[in-house]
Amino acid sequence: MKKIILTLAALILFSMINVYAADEQDSVDYPRLFLKANEAYVGSDFKTSVVCYEKIISSGIINGEMFYNLGNSYLKTGEVGRAILNYRKAELLMPRDEDLQANLGYAYELTRDNIECKELVSFIENFCFWYSKLNVYELSYLFLAVNFLFWLLLAVRCFYRNEVLKIVFYITVFLMLVIGPSSGFKIYNHYFVKKGVVTHKEILVRSGRTINGTVLFKLHEGAEFVWLQENEGWVKISLCDGKKGWVQKKVVDCIIL
Repeated sequence: MKKIILTLAALILFSMINVYAADEQDSVDYPRLFLKANEAYVGSDFKTSVVCYEKIISSGIINGEMFYNLGNSYLKTGEVGRAILNYRKAELLMPRDEDLQANLGYAYELTRDNIECKELVSFIENFCFWYSKLNVYELSYLFLAVNFLFWLLLAVRCFYRNEVLKIVFYITVFLMLVIGPSSGFKIYNHYFVKKGVVTHKEILVRSGRTINGTVLFKLHEGAEFVWLQENEGWVKISLCDGKKGWVQKKVVDCIIL
């Protein structure tokens, strides 16, 4: 209930801004549309809830709960790929949400492809627990806070020294060395590594940007990849196990806010 109230508050604010920004167009009542989407979902009219949530999101509203609701709606319609796509978008904003993680895990169980990621990626995501528990903004703020503390303690040590201060300083240095690289890796992945999801039941990954290209391998709905480049309706993708190839853009979608 608290999440619904907060989402409604954000939508009301957005609607107020939209009224002033509208240029000879009828403004959309987003709070009412949100309630309609929720009612449709509760009434098992999942196609209507998908349409309503998509319309709200397409207006420019970036809200983790909205992406989560849309993911749930797609999951109920059997569109696993689009469910995972929206769950992953929601995860960028609220990575610690237990319901989201549970539903995302269930959606993954419905996928067909078992792609083994390289060790470095697995290590960072599994061992560095804060990497997956904090979104890019939270991790960046944490690093800035630790960095500020480091320089503050360094300045204090120039005038005052004792054993406790020394221990705190070395702990801060350790945190800098641990959080700094993972924060940089998170920022790089968020802003410079474009990721995508297969949204069709089965797709063919080819050696070139043509339907006559050699089929390298197949992927199925819900498979995730890195979006390397885009050219004339084709996308070059890379899997976390190292495989690469070209797919038609219309059968995939991008995880981007």
